[in-house]
Amino acid sequence: MQFTSLKRLRVVPILFAATLFGCGSGLNSAQSAPPTAPTTLSITFTATNTDFANPERGFYKAAPTDLDKLTPAYIDDAYSKGYRLIYARINLEAYRDTDLPADYLNRLDTAFATARAGGVKLIVRATYNYPRGETEYRDAKDASLSRILSHLSQLKPVFQSNVDVIAFVQAGFIGAWGEWHTSSNDLTSPANRTAIKDALLDAVPSTRFIQFRYPPYVHDWYPTLSGLDAAFMGAFRVGFHNDCFLASQTDVGTYDEDAGTRAVQQAYNDAQGDLAPFGGETCNPADEASPTPRTACSDILSEGARFNLTYLNDGYYRRLFHDNWTKNGCMAEVRRNMGYRFGLVGASHAATANRDAVFAVDITVRNSGWARLYNPRPVEILLRSGSTVRRIETTGGDPRRWLPGAETAQTLSLTIPSDLPVGSYDVLLALPDADSRIKSDMRYAVRLANADSLAKNQAWESSLGAFVLGTYVEVR
Repeated sequence: MQFTSLKRLRVVPILFAATLFGCGSGLNSAQSAPPTAPTTLSITFTATNTDFANPERGFYKAAPTDLDKLTPAYIDDAYSKGYRLIYARINLEAYRDTDLPADYLNRLDTAFATARAGGVKLIVRATYNYPRGETEYRDAKDASLSRILSHLSQLKPVFQSNVDVIAFVQAGFIGAWGEWHTSSNDLTSPANRTAIKDALLDAVPSTRFIQFRYPPYVHDWYPTLSGLDAAFMGAFRVGFHNDCFLASQTDVGTYDEDAGTRAVQQAYNDAQGDLAPFGGETCNPADEASPTPRTACSDILSEGARFNLTYLNDGYYRRLFHDNWTKNGCMAEVRRNMGYRFGLVGASHAATANRDAVFAVDITVRNSGWARLYNPRPVEILLRSGSTVRRIETTGGDPRRWLPGAETAQTLSLTIPSDLPVGSYDVLLALPDADSRIKSDMRYAVRLANADSLAKNQAWESSLGAFVLGTYVEVR
């Protein structure tokens, strides 16, 4: 929605202004001087429950083909249906005993380019097998340790050059489905699994997390979890994916059968979700005797929040889980709450600013989602006057620190460009992608969960990937 037609009827936000009152000889105490121009503008915002797509979160669509076979038509269709995450397998089944050919690596690059052109990001996992049934995995074959390390060295340039459209990397490589069990090459031994973990952390860019399937292994590597700063700096990059979320007491072997041990493991994953991404899928618990799947709305709403659920497979296992959430009335809440959901609460800034000088905007943001944002993302202030729009990246704001269930106050600092024409500018806020290749692609911008307000001159503008705050600044 555009509000340029309202510029002559500009709504003035709450003003904090110095007002001079007359006193002393020669002035009547009931009289006062005219008020001065406002020095600070402050405004509030209204949240919205509207469901909309945002990058790196929400229900994902599992590609029916391997990553190197993704087509533009498939990606375009997924995007049009609201998916912003696509899960795709890096199929190494034909290369268990050989290097990856250059042609295959080129096809992977092409697939990432297809995702980039289609406005989506990928969850990727490399595997040497993909059993079609959940009871047919015991004979699955993986590769030797030396072969996996060699393949990772070949995949490293692919990961590095396509980091912009990689949302998360699932560890893969080991065992059935790459889920780190039933290895045919003893890859789950402590030394082997640690070597693969270290090689993954080296191959995947330092700005991306790697998610592992089996909680005890992560607990062994990191008995004590680090603080948030370590995650922000790339010192802790290990997340968790649960591909049988809610499916049974143990989530079909994800957790220990002993209740006490299981509680410890789940408490660890609870804390881990504050630092690193958690996602996965539900599953058919057919491989477990007398399973007790947790299918109620209270289960997904409680555990989604507890473990900081960022994404979930939209296609599996629908009959037991998704269909029940829809039937019982909580699916809309699940869709809204998965991952981050940022909404402005308030903002304030000076009414005037000088060119080539620092300008500060104070914001308060509420994250009503289940998780934080995990990948780096800048905060921009846009200054708009007529057809002139100037984007300025700020310092002091980090959306990764906008924690779930909390309000966060940050001061955004920017320098007014010296060549910006003098005049009055509307102030907008944007959260574009951090990578220069897609930073200007508004499909990758984060939309704020705020309602449009004609009265306050506030609106989401999709063409700019920004929210109009409803304030203005006079640039001198």
